[in-house]
Amino acid sequence: MVLLGRPLLLIPKGLRYVSPLPCRLHLYAPCASPTGVKTKTTSPKAIVTPIFRNAPLFGDRTALRDRHGYYTYMGLFLSSRQLAHQITEVLKGKEQQRVAFLCPNDASYVITQWACWMSGQIVVPLSPLHPESSLKYFITDSDASLLLTTNELAPQLAGIAQSSGRQLVVLDDALRTLAMKPEIKVDPSQVDLVQPAEPSSDVNAGLVDEFYADSNAMIIYTSGTTSNPKGVVLSYRNLDAQIQSLIEAWNITSKDNILHTLPLHHIHGIVNGMMCPLTVGGRCTMLPNFSSSQVWSQLLAIRMKAADRVNVFMGVPTSYVKLLEEYELIFSKNEKMREYIKKILSEKIRLMTSGSAPLPTTVFEGWEKISGHRLLERFGMSEVGMALSNPLNPPSERRPGFVGTPLPGNKVRIVRTEKSEQNLNEVKEEVLCEGDMNGTKVLVNDGEPTIGHLHVKGPNVFEGYWRKPETTTKEFAADRWFKTGDTAQYVDGSYKILGRTSIDILKTGGYKVSAVEVETALLSHPDIIDCSVVGLPDATWGQKVAAVVVTRPGAEILLSQVREWSRDKLPPYAIPTVLRVLDKIPRNALGKVNKANMVKEVFPISDSKSAQ
Repeated sequence: MVLLGRPLLLIPKGLRYVSPLPCRLHLYAPCASPTGVKTKTTSPKAIVTPIFRNAPLFGDRTALRDRHGYYTYMGLFLSSRQLAHQITEVLKGKEQQRVAFLCPNDASYVITQWACWMSGQIVVPLSPLHPESSLKYFITDSDASLLLTTNELAPQLAGIAQSSGRQLVVLDDALRTLAMKPEIKVDPSQVDLVQPAEPSSDVNAGLVDEFYADSNAMIIYTSGTTSNPKGVVLSYRNLDAQIQSLIEAWNITSKDNILHTLPLHHIHGIVNGMMCPLTVGGRCTMLPNFSSSQVWSQLLAIRMKAADRVNVFMGVPTSYVKLLEEYELIFSKNEKMREYIKKILSEKIRLMTSGSAPLPTTVFEGWEKISGHRLLERFGMSEVGMALSNPLNPPSERRPGFVGTPLPGNKVRIVRTEKSEQNLNEVKEEVLCEGDMNGTKVLVNDGEPTIGHLHVKGPNVFEGYWRKPETTTKEFAADRWFKTGDTAQYVDGSYKILGRTSIDILKTGGYKVSAVEVETALLSHPDIIDCSVVGLPDATWGQKVAAVVVTRPGAEILLSQVREWSRDKLPPYAIPTVLRVLDKIPRNALGKVNKANMVKEVFPISDSKSAQ
């Protein structure tokens, strides 16, 4: 390991663990929360077990497979502990410092995350996909005390470190290599549920229990699709609640091997795809990034040992679109191959989920046709983790466009807000329905659809926005109900997300239009393969419904054709009155569209005013 700008204890290449360096134990003194939100006090019995503490129980069992090889739980633990000692030395024993780290999707990420937590720091995960300006914003806004990265990604942080005067630690491959499994002596396919081993006295790491019961663990930055990215502060208790909720709801066990292709700077990739399996002794097969050909190879176990077969895949809608395109291109013309793929996926893959963005009905139905899987959709966000999910069983209850019911530990409600006729500055709130994992009760039966703002409450809900106490206060209703900013509908026993209230709920001619529902309808058009619907300002109607679409190769489409085709699929006021055709709709790594930016780029002010 090398600290740029000054010498630091080096980890020699080829070093083997003989007597791992112990981390110091530090007593934790409660202090004022830097978020502006009062930190909750906990009783001595309210213990939270950080993820790395479970690792010694699973010993030499394989925890992770990446592009380099296999890693055991104990190997990851010992490498993390050695790095934790280095971090503690660099930060002079301070705790709850922000450590911004940039690692590829491989074992170095896990080692760095665990090491920071063993040292008592707050991690700020960064993404190689971010431009320098974004990286600089996250590092500066979080006031990171230390930057940490690998050799291959060091150039992306070197300039920022130099210009900001921050310390930059660059890891060579030694720590990751030392965590690798030298050989596979036991066929994991012959092992049932893990029997936890008795940890030896030499596997202690981290700080005292009280620290993890009442401290912050991570800052994740929001996607910034509706405003500047905000730092979401998550405590160890928040993360533990999110993990335990999914383990229970999706029955994640040590038998699971989750195929991981997600970015590791958002909840979906960090908690759902990585931390859940590593908490229970399962396995994570991590690809450097999403590649439809590589994912197909993993799902079908092509040229792969039976022990390495994956049985869970978590993706975003774009993942399934790309997989369907590859299927159509390579497999669809061969009847035997189609039958083989459906048999393998339906029998060998236990669970396939989709999230982070709305899943088009055409993709839901297309994937079920080729795989036999009705994709499990769920709803989550940086601030709450996962809050709603379709059922694990029976899959037949999963319906396209719906995100199910509250997950264990979550409470949700739908609230209707109206401005007072007497005082326009006063907002009246009416709770339409409220529920948890045991069911939802409709509280208002006035003949109107149960549509309103979605609120979430539970131990999974974040502590607050980093150093934004006023924003934090604004986003919470009374009694710690978090206002998600999404408009939802409760119908037929399930919740449906209609979109972000600020950008996806359009107001035209006195009607409210869900951009998500218009997008769903347009995606069923035979010549439209991608689309995004936005509202454009209009003096007469308030907003015009504008559709930005991508067509199939060789296809041409006109606004008049789209309007005629939509007449029996959408109400008249929801049919687009503006159409733009692009070669590609800009989306981030999670498939989300920054609609505010797209409106500026696709519809200049003069254009949006005159568009008909």
